[in-house]
Amino acid sequence: LEQNERRKSELDALQSQINPHFLYNTLESITWMVEGERNDEAVFMISQLAKLFRISLSKGRTVISVKDELQHAQSYMNIQKVRYKNSFSIIFDVEPSLYSYCTVKLILQPILENAINYGISSMDDCGEIKVTGEKKDGNIILSVTDNGIGMSEEEASLVLTDSNRIHKHGSGVGLVNVNSRIQILFGKEYGLSVESEPDEGTTVSICIPAVPYTEENRKILEKGHIFSREEMIDKEI
Repeated sequence: LEQNERRKSELDALQSQINPHFLYNTLESITWMVEGERNDEAVFMISQLAKLFRISLSKGRTVISVKDELQHAQSYMNIQKVRYKNSFSIIFDVEPSLYSYCTVKLILQPILENAINYGISSMDDCGEIKVTGEKKDGNIILSVTDNGIGMSEEEASLVLTDSNRIHKHGSGVGLVNVNSRIQILFGKEYGLSVESEPDEGTTVSICIPAVPYTEENRKILEKGHIFSREEMIDKEI
């Protein structure tokens, strides 16, 4: 029980690091839009921000459906596209059959933020980010690929170990945080992997177990129980 409590407090601490800078920057953008009488854009930004925070809050839950996580990521990218004046494109290509599985919330946004800040922010109008998802060997793999500047193998390995790698812009929540939250919830065999080559782009993949999103499973995960492989096969049936 004590271990579960410790895991929950670790998770809460990591979760609380997300978003003040992003909110500040977005509100500043909305202010400029209103001052410039670009009211339709301002309304769009506010509606996306509301959706984003509805899912961020999720009634205090840590575990949400993949569908909600993707909606959060889409709202985030819609806001960023306006802020970056559509200087990049974003494609979501995730099988709908994955929507009804469990995920720890807010794991895509920091990866997307990374892709913008490190991958494509210095490119002119040709940045592309793609979010894909598939079910493989009883796991769910969600990947974020950008066609940006990429990085060396050494740098790629640091992305998941160096928590001091603070973003130039944005919330400063790195991939270390996301990896930690996934592993606290699902176990050490899950988490992130990074593939990258200089000038070729970067792919960050999330691997989580395929646990169907039901109220029962959500509560079990929230309490700190890590499903064994056998239990997950049972849950599938």
